[in-house]
Order: sequence, then structure tokens, then C-alpha cells
Amino acid sequence: MANILEEKLREASCVGDIEAVEILLSQNVDVNSQNPVNGWTALHWACKRGNETVARLLLRHGADKCVKNFKGETASDISKYSNINELFGCNDRKKEEPNEYKFVPSYIKDVPLNAQVDVGPRRINQTDFLLSMPKSVLPSAQEDDLVLKVRINGSPDPDFIEIEIPKWKLTYDVLLKICCEELQITKSQVERIRKLPDTRLRKDNDVKRLNDYQRLEVVLKCPVENSNNSYQSISSCKDQTILY
Repeated sequence: MANILEEKLREASCVGDIEAVEILLSQNVDVNSQNPVNGWTALHWACKRGNETVARLLLRHGADKCVKNFKGETASDISKYSNINELFGCNDRKKEEPNEYKFVPSYIKDVPLNAQVDVGPRRINQTDFLLSMPKSVLPSAQEDDLVLKVRINGSPDPDFIEIEIPKWKLTYDVLLKICCEELQITKSQVERIRKLPDTRLRKDNDVKRLNDYQRLEVVLKCPVENSNNSYQSISSCKDQTILY
């Protein structure tokens, strides 16, 4: 079974199926496993096909860029793409001659980029996928949680509550989802999230710059007193940390 999943990881890396790669990596499939015929790894295929996003994902999950195939080539050695060469700090290389490699797996023959690999049930929301992934698939340096303090702007209750988000899962969508769950509101009610005193959060890069115990406000589309949301005074919420 392990060999089958390892081959699926190489196939997904080849065709650029990022979600399949993420799912397989979350199942602890060996990221450095080599094809028994040519010695290629998933990283070899990502570089061969110019899939920079996949290559970066594999590297974050421990792909060894020094592994050589059975011809003595590393992943960067076989790349003809400038973005991949820049990723590895290499100069552009000449395009390799056609038919240089005698062994070509079936999944590379006439398969376009962005194809999908059968890895079982999937196609879940990316935010839900991030929230569901275990820490065990990540390097220990990425396991720290970020503690943030949030409240609803204009609420009769001025207190903040603390939320924790693993730093590796820190995206705008994940932050929004957790804030809504903890404050008992819906995404459709939210106009924006603001870093106090006066900075609007708009994208993932904004969120990644947050520090521990940063104060945030969730601004609703209509005033709290006129809305029908289910947010109650923090004192009535269970399992919350109240800051005075």
C-alpha cells in the first residue's frame, strides 16, 4: 500500500494536483521515495514539469533536493524552467533533448498540467483542510500557536476573548472562520477584521504579520444593537478566556 501511495505522490507532483499532494503528505507518505525503475522522486517530477508551487510544498515537508535519480541527477539538474532554477539558486539550463529518458511513466504521457489524481474522498474546502491537518506532518518549528485577542466592534461587552491558531495554518480565511466560531457570528455578517487601533486586515500576508496577543476587532455590516446575530455577552460564553 505504501508503494502505491508513494507513486501517487509522484504522479500528483507531476501533473500539478496540489490538493492531492497535500492529502498524501498529510498521510505521512515518504516525500523522498524513489521510483524503483528510474529513481525519480516527487520533487524530480515537480521540477521536470515546472510545478513551482508543488516543489515549494514538497520542500516544506522535507523533500531532499540532494537526492539523485539513477542517472545521478538531482531534481534541479533536470529542470529547464527559470522559476525552478531560481528556486534552487541555479542558472537557466538548456532544454534537454527529446527521448533522453527511456522510461516514461504512464501518467506523464499526454497528461496536461492541473490534472487530478485519485486519492479517495477529497475536494474539501481549503480552509477546512488546513484546520483539519494534524501537527504531526509539520516540522517542529512550525507547531507554535499564535494567541490573539478578539472582540466585536461596538458590542455592549467591551471584553476581548483569546483565540489560538497554529502559525502554519495562519491565513485570512482561517482567522475569519475561527473568529466567527468563537464570537458566535456568521461570515456573512462580517464587513472586515481590524487590527487595533486602525489597520484593516485584507489578505494572508497581513495576517501572517500578526504577533502574539495582538488585539483585533471584527466589524459587522450592521451595528450590533440592530443586528440579529447570535453573539452574546462574553460572560455568557463557555470556555472563553476573559481579559479585564
